[in-house]
Amino acid sequence: MSINMKTLTQAFAKASAKASAVIEKTVQTTVQEVSGLPRALQDYDLLDQIGSAGPGLAWKLYSAKARDGHAVYPNVCVWLLDKRALSEARQRAGLSKTAEDSFFDIIRADAARLVRLRHPGVVHVVQALDESKNGMAMVTEPLFASAANALGDLENIEKVPKELKGMEMGLLEVKHGLLQIAETLDFLHSNARLIHRSISPEESVEVMVVADSHGDGGGEGDGGGDSGYNYNNGGGRMKVVVTDVGGWQWW
Repeated sequence: MSINMKTLTQAFAKASAKASAVIEKTVQTTVQEVSGLPRALQDYDLLDQIGSAGPGLAWKLYSAKARDGHAVYPNVCVWLLDKRALSEARQRAGLSKTAEDSFFDIIRADAARLVRLRHPGVVHVVQALDESKNGMAMVTEPLFASAANALGDLENIEKVPKELKGMEMGLLEVKHGLLQIAETLDFLHSNARLIHRSISPEESVEVMVVADSHGDGGGEGDGGGDSGYNYNNGGGRMKVVVTDVGGWQWW
């Protein structure tokens, strides 16, 4: 029986690639178990908390910089959710473990859905949701804050940024923001085939105010900052994060 060396070489190459993938995944899992940190906290250095977002404003938003100097996205926003803190809050409130698990399932589903959506009005995900025993984290494009923060709801922010203190949106900003949100909702309905069963100010999509694109330092009118997280008096754009609190569903 003759041996086809080309076939044998290809088989070895495939086996090697699979083994490498398994080893890499095992190493990443081991690092997470040892450090107890989601991947985002290993790849990025957190700078300052810029806001809070999501259901019950449970997510903490941090401006962050990539540890890799050659990263495609050097400046980002890291979303961090402390599972232990939420578990303690659930126990104090007398809620069941089932309610806690359901909440985390919603978070996971929202994050997975957000990765698949591509539209200028939907917040861009840089690094998908990663989870450890004690926390969840994901990475998105730079953000200024959530619209809830901008409108005065500062829950779950340990040290309120000076940009959010006493912040007020002008009528033109509100109208322009609502137009951007409406355009994105039209995309979600018509193209992504998503509908929401409870649109209201309290239970609708999570609206984010995106960082000023000119706030990367040095430009005129960029607010004088060097981190890329300036709102710049209306220079930011409102984008949508699809949350499931009110009941998004495919149709």
